[in-house]
Amino acid sequence: MSRRSSNRLTVMLLATLVASAVRLSAQQHESWPLVGALPFANSVVGDEHVALNPLVSGVPELILIELSRNPALRTVEPARLRRVLASQKVDPQGRIDDEAASHAGRILGAQWMIRGTFTGDGHGTIRIAAYVVDVATAQVEHTASAEGKQANLASLIGQLSEHLSHDMHLAELPKDGKRAHELTQKASYQTTLLFARAIEARDAGRVQQAITMLQQLLADSPEYEPAQNELTRLHSDRGR
Repeated sequence: MSRRSSNRLTVMLLATLVASAVRLSAQQHESWPLVGALPFANSVVGDEHVALNPLVSGVPELILIELSRNPALRTVEPARLRRVLASQKVDPQGRIDDEAASHAGRILGAQWMIRGTFTGDGHGTIRIAAYVVDVATAQVEHTASAEGKQANLASLIGQLSEHLSHDMHLAELPKDGKRAHELTQKASYQTTLLFARAIEARDAGRVQQAITMLQQLLADSPEYEPAQNELTRLHSDRGR
């Protein structure tokens, strides 16, 4: 065999190996669990009900962001979830039960759907509870809750996400994922709530308002990763 033929054969073998590795990686990715998060029920009573209503969209969004840091998990795109909820005439402001969560999950092809609720005592304390519904059985498989001062909202959401990850037997986060997780947990209450308001605006179709809010947030907190990523995604969607 000539050197030229040998080199050509080597290149072809390498190309075959690379293609096989790509296919295997894609197959493995498709086998990873898919999880979605539904709007959380606002159970706050009194004057704070309206002020905290952005958390209906914001809390599940932030939980999914934290869970998505795990490389062995896939998360449902928010736009897909919104389309399914709209097609099923599910009120995002209403309380979604396990059967409705399971039904939405089956349409999405998810293994788990997270639903939840949050409430406050009127004196600056907030409690968030999350329930992981097994789509196949429509039964709650895992629960987690976090309670503390509203000022520590980002940390509470981070704790909740950690509990869910542990209960779902997810692998430990890689080093860069841990670092991003820690930084997000340190965000101020104002930053976290403004992000939630931007997500609320996005989910209501007010995309330009969401972009303006995210830009405002990043002007004050330029290292806040959830806002960076969401702003990039919104600009990308608009450019299509």
